Amino acid sequence: MKRFGEMSADELHAEIRKLEEQKRRAEFPSQVEMLEQKIWMAKSYGLSGMAFQPGTYAVVGRSEPFVLDYVNGVMAWGRMGEEKEASFPIAMLVHTS
Repeated sequence: MKRFGEMSADELHAEIRKLEEQKRRAEFPSQVEMLEQKIWMAKSYGLSGMAFQPGTYAVVGRSEPFVLDYVNGVMAWGRMGEEKEASFPIAMLVHTS
């Protein structure tokens, strides 16, 4: 099995479709959560980290704003809420302004 970083765009799309199908058939909430994280990571590998500049973003599934400090690979690092350090796959970020 290839790592996401070794896959072409077509392979990533196929892997995402496969993971989404597995998620639909998952029986337990923990399986769904694990598959969702894999999907976000796979989607992140299809994006350019350079497209994400420091600033405020919304994070899918979270209510607090996320202040992006920097991107390392496919992970966004910054602060959420009361200055708590946090990181998310870049595909989960939605620019708010």
